[in-house]
Amino acid sequence: MSPVVVSILVLVGLFGPNECGLLDMFDANSDYNLAQSMDTVFGALQNDISYMLTGDLTTTVEEDVSFWCSNGSSIALKQASLNDSSLSRKIDTSKEVIFVIHGWLDDISRMWFQQLAQDVLKYTGSNVCAVNWGHLARYRYYRTAVNHTVMVSGYLTKFVQYLESAGVPLSNITMVGHSMGAQISGQVGYNLGGKIGRIYGLDPAGPCFTLPRDRGMQYRLDRSDAMYVQTIITSRLTIGVGVGDGHENFYPNGGISPQTNCVIPLTSDAEFAGQILCSHMHAATLFRLALNPANVYRGKKCINWPAYMLSFCGLNKANLLGIRSDRSGGDYFLRTSAFSPYTVRF
Repeated sequence: MSPVVVSILVLVGLFGPNECGLLDMFDANSDYNLAQSMDTVFGALQNDISYMLTGDLTTTVEEDVSFWCSNGSSIALKQASLNDSSLSRKIDTSKEVIFVIHGWLDDISRMWFQQLAQDVLKYTGSNVCAVNWGHLARYRYYRTAVNHTVMVSGYLTKFVQYLESAGVPLSNITMVGHSMGAQISGQVGYNLGGKIGRIYGLDPAGPCFTLPRDRGMQYRLDRSDAMYVQTIITSRLTIGVGVGDGHENFYPNGGISPQTNCVIPLTSDAEFAGQILCSHMHAATLFRLALNPANVYRGKKCINWPAYMLSFCGLNKANLLGIRSDRSGGDYFLRTSAFSPYTVRF
């Protein structure tokens, strides 16, 4: 088998975050099928070669980062920009604006990302803006992608400031970020002095942010970045951070990999990596499903997962994961099931 094919097979295993592992490469509806994976591996390789040859990016941040918004009058997302003369057709400045931000190697074309944006529109009645930084996210060197988060957050900060000048108070700004997108959200919050309303960090990326050492609060999400910060942790100390640093931190199944729906036979290193990636994505899935009030993910305030499993926290306060939290603060643990919508009777 050629090295290129081997690389693609491993890539599918590494970046196919769901129950099927390598079988996903034959699923046309998967974000991680063979065609998508080839596009990812060769796109990332092209980016890296260009970076090595020039020592710098060949495009501007204005070209590499775009905002796709809807005010709810239509499900279609339209590109918005700084000093946008048609902003009112894309954003209703009297309502909350919810930004959704993807992570490493993703972009706006991913099905999960589009579903998240559409469900925000459907269930919240707010504006939604999907932040596409796919070109900057698709670099094989993780460290390079981490460095690009500062560029993305800087440009996103300018866009939020533009919205503020157009009549959207910072308290009406919400960030929903997955992986590196969660850390970008924190950087924007830091840039704006913690004055934005809410940040939901969906399994914030750990490596090069908090692991092996903490880079500093200006680079990572913490509770000082917004008036309310919630994290959902599903791959502790692997791809995700070790502990959440929000006002509230939810730990489905203890926050560790593999999550209940991600348990598959381990026949190779790629399958093991697939379990971790599946777990990493599960935070985004749970947040999206929790937008629907029919799906309830109720956690118990507890000191840790063993105490929760031993029922030491049975009389403690309960709280809901996602936007319907009562925002009373604390660490919450919960179980989820192996099958969608992953709810467990409390």
